[in-house]
Amino acid sequence: MRGSIIWYTQRYSALLLLCYVIYISNFIFFKDNITYFTWSNFFLSFQARLFTSLIFLTLVLHAFIGLWTVGTDYLIDRTLGFLSFALSRHANLIRNIYFFIFTLFGIVYLTFILYIIWT
Repeated sequence: MRGSIIWYTQRYSALLLLCYVIYISNFIFFKDNITYFTWSNFFLSFQARLFTSLIFLTLVLHAFIGLWTVGTDYLIDRTLGFLSFALSRHANLIRNIYFFIFTLFGIVYLTFILYIIWT
């Protein structure tokens, strides 16, 4: 992956997440009387569902980039060698397991969230 693309993607995804927080905050602070029905009608609208789906996709992408960066920066033989020589010999395996686990968690998380939003 190219560094500048990752950097811009991380920053723009953070801005989109901020826009979502402002969107939800706007509803909470400027709605006079929030009941269960107004809240559920708000989130059952197509616009809110679509925006929430895109935001959770963005959140998983944002987390993936952050965790990928941590893995490629710190789970290498040089940095793991400071802890133990045995760990440094297995750095690639540890990093691949780490990538697999957070990718699997991201897919499961996104699947459940999209299922909850759209059903």
